[in-house]
Amino acid sequence: MSIDKKILSFLETSSFKVEKINSFIVTTFCNENSLVVNNNRLLLEMLIGEEDSDYLALNNFAKLFRENNQTFDFECLIELFEFVISPSDKIVNGAVYTPKYIRDFIVSNSIILADDIDLKTVCDVACGCGGFLFEYALKVHELTNKGFAQIIEENLYGIDITEYSIERTRILLSLLALYNGEDPEYINFNLFKGDSLEFDWFENSQVIRNNEGFDFVFSNPPYVGSSNLDENTKSLMKNWSVTSTGKLDLYIPFFEIGLKWLKEEGVLGYITVNNFYRSLNGRALRSYFSSNSFKFKLIDFGSEQVFKSRLTYTCICQITKSTGNLSYTSSTPHKIDKLTNSDFIDFEYSSLNDFDGWQLDDAQTQLALKRLENSGKKLGDLFNIRNGFATLRNKIYLFKPIDEDEHFYYLEKDSKRFKVERAICRNAIKPNILKDETDLEVFNEKLIFPYQVIEQTNDDLFEQQSNRLIRVLDPGIFERNFPNAYNYLNTCREELSKRDKGQRDYETWFAYGRSQALNIPGLKLLFPYISDKPYFVFTNNEDLLFYNGYAIVSDSEDDLKFIQKILKTEVFWYYIKHTSKPYSSNYYALAKNYIKNFSIPEFTTSEKTYFMNLKRKSAINKFLLNKYNITDNKL
Repeated sequence: MSIDKKILSFLETSSFKVEKINSFIVTTFCNENSLVVNNNRLLLEMLIGEEDSDYLALNNFAKLFRENNQTFDFECLIELFEFVISPSDKIVNGAVYTPKYIRDFIVSNSIILADDIDLKTVCDVACGCGGFLFEYALKVHELTNKGFAQIIEENLYGIDITEYSIERTRILLSLLALYNGEDPEYINFNLFKGDSLEFDWFENSQVIRNNEGFDFVFSNPPYVGSSNLDENTKSLMKNWSVTSTGKLDLYIPFFEIGLKWLKEEGVLGYITVNNFYRSLNGRALRSYFSSNSFKFKLIDFGSEQVFKSRLTYTCICQITKSTGNLSYTSSTPHKIDKLTNSDFIDFEYSSLNDFDGWQLDDAQTQLALKRLENSGKKLGDLFNIRNGFATLRNKIYLFKPIDEDEHFYYLEKDSKRFKVERAICRNAIKPNILKDETDLEVFNEKLIFPYQVIEQTNDDLFEQQSNRLIRVLDPGIFERNFPNAYNYLNTCREELSKRDKGQRDYETWFAYGRSQALNIPGLKLLFPYISDKPYFVFTNNEDLLFYNGYAIVSDSEDDLKFIQKILKTEVFWYYIKHTSKPYSSNYYALAKNYIKNFSIPEFTTSEKTYFMNLKRKSAINKFLLNKYNITDNKL
């Protein structure tokens, strides 16, 4: 639902503490819904009366609902509770509001075959403000007419790392009971403040221990990238086998956590990030799923967005703790209720590649992808695919000259004019912005290159390729031979020291942030990190350096132009769209890991000549499809 911006602004700009914000929300909710609290101690302590000093502020808050015709129902309540989580906590704890239609779908489709639903236990292992527990309580009451207070005490369990989230879950569930005519003095909640990475449910609940786990686990696991994880969290994550590959992401161990505390034949339902089935850091998780052969239904939303103001690519995972296959489908979020069993394609785990990533599409697409990967030698075996250089301060080292003469280039920075010796500069290009060969001259830049090329072995060298070795200049030689370039970089010295947050020791203060890609001689096919189309730009400048992109390198112009023609087709882009990591606006990653397995069929000399002479896109695609023996009509 949509909450009026004035209401959100009131909460966002207020200086009230968490407890007072809770009181404003609870009191207004009760008033707007004509709810009277007589017994519930938790709610009574939160209500603001006319005699309270905050009564005027409460009236101002409540007035916003009436003036803006804002319905204050439970969904509004849940969204408000999620909204008032501090931005820093959202980053560190990964908290985000889960829309009702998603919660309803997960809960409804997980319990559909369950008997004695009034006796089943459910847990949210990252409960936030209690949305999933709320949804489950509604379903149990609807199906069995069991009282809400009894459902809360006997069926619902939750844990969250923040106390305010646990408190708001208590409030939400108490208001649910009150709204339905139940106003007990106390409700015994099974809610815990704790860290799911180390929390032991069997130690903390005899009921769950006797039950040998939960019947259901529902959650929106926290999505927190490695850069925002504290050291204690990183340490705890290492206790879970699924975190052993790639960069740490907090959502990944929550699969293993949920399944650990789920009883046999129990069902787990998550809305979570969808890159685990393709990404490097999902490799151990894929292996975990395969080795246990869980019955797994996966609904992939691709690049469609579910969460407001959160650029996250998601999927729904329903996993039964029993042996079965993986069933996959894709859907837009708002059409999930239209899905039927016939929309899913089954995959045996033995047919999936845990190491490189799961390719999950329909059988015809699967066959097409298999042929695109196995009709000849793989691109990664035929060519050297290289990443560009990384100074970690491109705005300092790279520039477009505003003037030049026989000995110097001139640049302007911070309203100051500098001159830099031509002899210390190299040509550089940014593949991320290239569309065709005409862009090479337009976007060519100069790179201050404080390195020397030598022809002999040296233990201090960064990189060796074709007997050409690169070594950073001695500071004294740099200052003596290129005083103007040295002076310019020296004026930027403080900024350069901030690279890697000042935690890394460089060989010299003016060395690049990374020593990669400083010597890649050869002809190149340049292409971007991510793209919405297959842009591959050929350059015969063998010494051209590049950054923010990749290059396929070769000594043969014929070979590169042949490969370029293949890679710029819809056939190759079809492969990328089905195997690479998706981004918004139909952009896809083009990293080496995603293109290296694309195969190049054997061409006879006459076939190659014929292919290179083709002009129309349809003729080019038709010829390639025949070479790959693909009949998929989507191509």
